[in-house]
Amino acid sequence: MTKTKVEKYTENLNLPALEIVESTDNLFVSKKLKSLLGIRKEPTTEFFDSDLFYDDKGEKIAFDKLPFIKAFKNGKSILNSPLIYKNGKIEKSFYIDSIFLGGKNLSRLLAIFREAEKPDGEENLRETVDNLNAVVFSTNYDGSEYYYISGAVRMIFGFTPQEIYENKFLILRTIKKEHFGRFKEFIDTLRGGDAACVEYQMKDRYGKEHWVRHNGIPIIRDGKVQKIIGMIIDITEEKINQLKLENSEEKLRVLVDTADDLIFILNGFGYISTINKNGSKTLGYNPQEMTGKHILEFVNKDNEFIVADAFSKLIDSRDKVFFEVEFMDKHGNPIIFEVHAKPLIIDDEVTGIVCVGRNISARKADEKKIKELNSKLIEANRIISIERERAKQKINVLEEVSKLKSEFISNISHELRTPLASIVGFAETISTDSELPPETIREFSNIILTEGKRLAKLINDVLDFSKLESGEEKLLKEEFDLTDALNELLASYSEHIKTKELSLSVRFPEEKIVIYADKNRLMQAIGNLISNAIKFTPSNGRISVIVENFDKEIEIAVNDTGIGIPEKEIPKLFQKFTKIYRQGTLQPGAGFGLTLVKQIVDLHKGVIRVISQENKGSTFIIRLPKKKD
Repeated sequence: MTKTKVEKYTENLNLPALEIVESTDNLFVSKKLKSLLGIRKEPTTEFFDSDLFYDDKGEKIAFDKLPFIKAFKNGKSILNSPLIYKNGKIEKSFYIDSIFLGGKNLSRLLAIFREAEKPDGEENLRETVDNLNAVVFSTNYDGSEYYYISGAVRMIFGFTPQEIYENKFLILRTIKKEHFGRFKEFIDTLRGGDAACVEYQMKDRYGKEHWVRHNGIPIIRDGKVQKIIGMIIDITEEKINQLKLENSEEKLRVLVDTADDLIFILNGFGYISTINKNGSKTLGYNPQEMTGKHILEFVNKDNEFIVADAFSKLIDSRDKVFFEVEFMDKHGNPIIFEVHAKPLIIDDEVTGIVCVGRNISARKADEKKIKELNSKLIEANRIISIERERAKQKINVLEEVSKLKSEFISNISHELRTPLASIVGFAETISTDSELPPETIREFSNIILTEGKRLAKLINDVLDFSKLESGEEKLLKEEFDLTDALNELLASYSEHIKTKELSLSVRFPEEKIVIYADKNRLMQAIGNLISNAIKFTPSNGRISVIVENFDKEIEIAVNDTGIGIPEKEIPKLFQKFTKIYRQGTLQPGAGFGLTLVKQIVDLHKGVIRVISQENKGSTFIIRLPKKKD
């Protein structure tokens, strides 16, 4: 809201009020407050810092101690603060309600000035002067002699003043017996020196019933009551209307009290003048405990700005408003109400506000639960979708596993059949041909032996693979020198390397490398990698084994300059039963050599990865922890 809009909005407020916007330098005063303070111009900060404002003890109040300045600086509403204003002949007493409106973009405070009520005596005197059509009288101190009575006595009692002067008991005789006790208490009070008033029913000289209000004021001189002056007013019509009103009010009260909603009426300053029983009971109070208190005393402090803003809009628009606000019950528990508020307008001024609040805490809780359930439903649908996808993936995996198992059986059957065919073929030749020369028999026997060993190795690999996968066989870990173990392993492949005319290079750290692992299994895994490197590297190629010693890990790399692995086949390299087919090669194998390597590395809580390019070679890298688990 711009400064110009704030000035215009505040000036036209139908309340004696001022508004502070952004800082205490920006004070805006309504026309009604200017009129009460007797000023015309927009007051500055210096006006409020002058010798014009006092507390209820008569002490001057400094600018920073003014209730609306304190409330704005503390960011907290302050209600019912007494304040006296003295400016020349003008002296007024106020109660200040400083309502902090807060706001996201700027801070605002609305201070409402409530003029203090006049004493009852002044109000009675005003009523006496204003109602000159009443019977005015003057008597001696005990009412036994009339000094004066006005002519209006004819209209009410049917007697002339002269008749009253001559017979002082005429008026007393008109009073109904059941009300005479009230009148006697009235006279006793006047004799005691106190003003009094009594209402009673009487019958005039013609038998017509009237209700009258009898007022009396004692005139005291030298400490003694000298005479009584007063008025007698016919209130018959007022009483009839009062009875009708009481009857209507009773019906309305019954209707309001039987309603479960919170129904209350606020005066022009936001104080509760009426509240229904069931509504106050919802908040843990009885109506008497809430009547006369400011509405903000029962509102959650964080929601005060909602109420202030809603009532500000209501006063400005003079139309009904709706808002949700959190009240606090007697025990400090929050209750959410949906409030419908409508202004009470008399003589074109907002004099009060009628509010009906419906407890929507249960509805809000239900909405929250529905929101949570919807959120859970969305999450459940998402999980179901994920699980459905997982199920599809599992089906695909099972289908792929089934396919791979079929291929594995085919491969293993082929691998078993090939050496068996050689063994059976050469054995039958030796068995059936008795004329074979010894050299041929030895050659065939060596072939049978070689193929038998190959067959035994294949069977052992299958058994090892099965045991490691099922967890039947545990690792036998021990501490050993990795460099010595690798040198022994490489020595066992020296003949194969030499036969294929390959170049072997090693690069080991100079220091001793002690690793905690299953030596046989680890050498089996590295041996498989070296065997593959020899198998898939053409003659005159190169093989290298490199070991890097890190703080907590050891890295072993086996490199070759062989035929490499197609990029699309690399992701399937370590899958069960998978055999990689390389174009232009026909290599034996069951397709689980690298899977066995990965199983051994995984059991050692290590990792293995591969870098390969077709026709350029491959590098297999193993990383293992050195220490005990």
